[in-house]
Amino acid sequence: MLKQKFARPVSVIGTSSLPQRTFDDPEYKDLSVYELWAAACNQAMQDAGVKPKDIDKVVYSQMANFVTCGNVMAPVGSLEEWAGLAGKPITHIEQACAGGYLAFNEAVNSVASGKYDIVMCAGIESPKHFNARNQPAYMLQPIQKYDGWWSPGRALFDTAYSRFDGVSDNLLTEEQGKYYIKHYGIDEKTLDDTYNAMAINLRYNASHNPRALARTPYSEIAKKAGYDDVMAYMRSKNNPKITQYIRKSGSVLHNVEAGAIIVCSSDIAKKYQDHPITVIDHAEVSNTQRFPFCFHQMNVDVRDALYGGQDNFNPDDLDLMITTVMTSGEQLDSAEVFGYLPEGEGYKYELDGRTRFDADKPINPHGGDLSFGHGFGCAGINMLSEAIFQMRGTAGTDQVPKPVNDVLVRGMGGGHTTVGILLENQD
Repeated sequence: MLKQKFARPVSVIGTSSLPQRTFDDPEYKDLSVYELWAAACNQAMQDAGVKPKDIDKVVYSQMANFVTCGNVMAPVGSLEEWAGLAGKPITHIEQACAGGYLAFNEAVNSVASGKYDIVMCAGIESPKHFNARNQPAYMLQPIQKYDGWWSPGRALFDTAYSRFDGVSDNLLTEEQGKYYIKHYGIDEKTLDDTYNAMAINLRYNASHNPRALARTPYSEIAKKAGYDDVMAYMRSKNNPKITQYIRKSGSVLHNVEAGAIIVCSSDIAKKYQDHPITVIDHAEVSNTQRFPFCFHQMNVDVRDALYGGQDNFNPDDLDLMITTVMTSGEQLDSAEVFGYLPEGEGYKYELDGRTRFDADKPINPHGGDLSFGHGFGCAGINMLSEAIFQMRGTAGTDQVPKPVNDVLVRGMGGGHTTVGILLENQD
């Protein structure tokens, strides 16, 4: 059993994760972010067996609200009203794609401090659509029509003083590949096959998850394109390289997201939930200036902070890892740095299909950002929710076929922040 690192123990008692879709999908036709937000919050409250009056505080994550929500800088009042939470203390977290994880950590800290007993963290994001100023929220337009959107390096970094642009292709999509080839001696072809295998594995996972965005297995896609060998398809012009190492299949999918999680003091958790999940610890770091392997070093720093709080911690005891995978290299580097896969050997696990949800070292059983989907500031909420489903044994057709008691959730956002969270079934 892991040692919880909070002065007041904290447990998860409720969660929700709406299906990953876009507003072009008939399932979400004529809806707005507000309906999805309200649905996510109310589903989490129903799951926890609480009512709005029981919630002491809300922590909310959204990155692009000024762009996508009618140029509203802080829509906290509207969001509270839609979820029946008017009058509650609310904190808005905006830290790019790390925001959802940090919102969860803030909710945990709020309970651990003793100030609040029950706290909800929730997120909403609409990366592909926006509504114009003074227009009803359901009157959406494609994000391409928004002037000045999207330039990640300029939206997330101040470049006026030659600061390192940590999210452009030279780092986000290339760093991990360069690091892996340099340190572990594999050639570029093997790395390409590894990344292709990873995409196939994640799509296999997503094909079993009705909540995922992209659910057609690459084997089926390859056959329709005339390929009997799925790897031949993945190496073909049908799956072009968009950088030196990353192909189209290895880049994040964007979609509308909504989700919520409710945490409370562990001493009252059983009052609300038969299967509360213990929050063991969390750690985060932001250090984009450590060129040339910035993301790798952030993983190392978070690992040391997170594992250092445990006595004789052995990552081999982890039953599952869920991690942000904005591009292929991120999953491989994270799994090895955090000790979930052996250093310098992780590529073999991908090539052999051993990271699939029904294999011996499952990673991202829901499909990961490459197939499950990704919605900026809400992504961390949904990733944590998928971990909670797995720990409860309620994930559905992508359920890992073994007890899932110890889980590492690792997140990254903006090219500048990495987060690690340990969860455990202790009851």
